[in-house]
Amino acid sequence: MYRVNSKGGWPLSEQDQGWQVSDCTAEALKALLLLLQMSPEIVGEKIETNRLYEAVDFLLPYQSKNGGFAIWEPTTSPKWLELLNASELFRNALVKHEYVECVSSIVQALVMFQYLYPEYRNKEIKTSLARAIQFIENTQGPDGSWYGYWGVCYTYATWFALTALASVGLTYSTSQTIRKATKFLLATQLDSGGWGESHLSCYNVKYTPLEGDRSNIVQTSWALMALIHTGQAKRVPAPLHKAAKLIVNSQMEKGDFPQQEITGSSMGTLNLHYASFKNTFPLMALAEYRKFVILPSQNISSS
Repeated sequence: MYRVNSKGGWPLSEQDQGWQVSDCTAEALKALLLLLQMSPEIVGEKIETNRLYEAVDFLLPYQSKNGGFAIWEPTTSPKWLELLNASELFRNALVKHEYVECVSSIVQALVMFQYLYPEYRNKEIKTSLARAIQFIENTQGPDGSWYGYWGVCYTYATWFALTALASVGLTYSTSQTIRKATKFLLATQLDSGGWGESHLSCYNVKYTPLEGDRSNIVQTSWALMALIHTGQAKRVPAPLHKAAKLIVNSQMEKGDFPQQEITGSSMGTLNLHYASFKNTFPLMALAEYRKFVILPSQNISSS
């Protein structure tokens, strides 16, 4: 966008689109930092260090006064301008807002970057991280969850928030925020071991389960990863085993997972279909389960 420096950023789709996005940049930076720690024989030529610096330089100015991060450009307009929103389709679309999902992605990226490049803008990054964590803690709901703008809905955002809190070293024992969020996730787990949240949560601004206590594999994957980051495996791992079993048993004959309810969202009023969600997130969740959770003696797969 013409008012914002785009150098160092990544867009939502392709380079020619040119519309830089904060969380896309953070996720790209995370991927590159992971690749840097792998052998060049596997990943090929590594990215130039100055390009990583440019990504950090792009991200830091996006932070708002409240510690949050917007998605396309820094927030500059007062929130009361939303009262003038004449759109019948988009909510919270007139001015820029901060999103916990963007904050989480950026926190994770900056933590990884600071670990590998502690000499670059160290003090500024530490200050930014502290303010971002404060934003996450301040925006937690009374029930322990966070509202999600880019996925359905409270399950999605709570996964992001807990991942960010864990990335800076906060734990279940040291953080009341994490304990409240854990309580929310355990309270919304179904007897099947899964989670199922309706798209109506986005509209109602209140956690709304799917009708008939149905579970959704994508949302179950989000919740499983969130609980893993709280250290649930060291307390009572049974909820994790039940969730993992449900995911494994949901895999179809050809290897993919079923398409269920749409789990993408935008602006609080739109539902977005991301075709890759149904396979990407179950695989991510099972990978984290295999890496961080001690497997029970019995086989979790169906007999």
